[in-house]
Amino acid sequence: MLRAYPKAKSIKEIRNCFPSLAYTELAYLDNAASTQTVDSSIKAVSDYHYNYRANVHRGDFETSSIASEMYDNARIEIAKLINCEPYEIAFTKGTTHSLNIVTNWLQDDRKVIVTELEHHSLLMPWLKSGKTQNGGDLIVVPGSDYGDVSIEDFTKACRENPGSICAFLTQSNLTGMSLPWEHMVRIAKEYDCEVVIDACQSIGHKPMDVQANNIDWMAFSGHKMYASTGVGVLFHRGGFDDIDDAFDLGGGTAEHVDFDGYHLHSDYRKIEAGTPDIAGVHSIGAAAKWMQEIGYKDIQECEAEFFNMLDDKGLFNIPQLKLIGPITPRSVFSFVTEFNPSDLAGFLSFDKVCVRTGHMCAQPASRRYNEDNTGVFRISTAPYNNEHDCVKLVEGIWKAMEKMGFKNN
Repeated sequence: MLRAYPKAKSIKEIRNCFPSLAYTELAYLDNAASTQTVDSSIKAVSDYHYNYRANVHRGDFETSSIASEMYDNARIEIAKLINCEPYEIAFTKGTTHSLNIVTNWLQDDRKVIVTELEHHSLLMPWLKSGKTQNGGDLIVVPGSDYGDVSIEDFTKACRENPGSICAFLTQSNLTGMSLPWEHMVRIAKEYDCEVVIDACQSIGHKPMDVQANNIDWMAFSGHKMYASTGVGVLFHRGGFDDIDDAFDLGGGTAEHVDFDGYHLHSDYRKIEAGTPDIAGVHSIGAAAKWMQEIGYKDIQECEAEFFNMLDDKGLFNIPQLKLIGPITPRSVFSFVTEFNPSDLAGFLSFDKVCVRTGHMCAQPASRRYNEDNTGVFRISTAPYNNEHDCVKLVEGIWKAMEKMGFKNN
């Protein structure tokens, strides 16, 4: 039975900003993988292709100048969103690309402290660089029974390995739990550690103030903050002057090149080799502007309301679904199931309910919470998810479970 929720109007207003949701019966609940794209972001891409299709920072003609100005404005909007200077922002292909760049630059003798919950995008580059747990130079803070990490365990790792690199996510895409990352940054700094933050899961839902939290590096992606795929951001405190070389070399990165060598630009241009994803940058800039107009407060309140809907409709009372972590408002809910979660997702797909199952590109975390190694069943929300989505999900789960032999008592 439908009921009145205080934030229903706000959810509807936000939902109206997403054209893909206006023309489908989908209950889209795979937002931790990719959010839908906001209308202003789509228009920014179209505007570029229709009206200002030229390369940036290269042409001596008006169209190129306008495209360049729009590109630079996107950098300003991102800087406003995370409270930094525009020169501290470089555009990349996404979080994975950004974290590979950082790891490539930070290859030295320091130990690296990570958590058991990390996404492969953060973990694998360190493994490739030769840092391993067995080798003693990759320190792994264990995941807690609640799906996060304990401050005590993290503090112990920093205390025993001062001067390390601390690289960790802000919210687990597998468990859904947010880490006490602000506290973790402060502790890391107390022990003279350099901090690398994977903010991919948080950026679309919670404010990430790099100045207030003294973060050294931070990476996130456009496709998880209502923008296009294939574009992301790398923040580095103070800019990129102290980076000696570039991850990619080519057009736009160098001040001088001859047959004996090259001299790179001293700013973010050394990161943005070749012709960038100009349309994608316009897209992420527009999304950042929209998020500031809506405000994180409203985003979080709408998502909390959707949690209330899930709770009211009984999602957390289904005995065959064991939630990882406590029953609290958040944007990701993952369950260990009494059956293969892919079967449930397959049945839900017939009813146009979109969820995710598997290891979530975080196999160590997946094995930590599901010893059967079948992965988890994940529901991930956004501020545009409404009661219709909730009802379709819960009713679809019971319908699917009855087909699999489980009865609703």
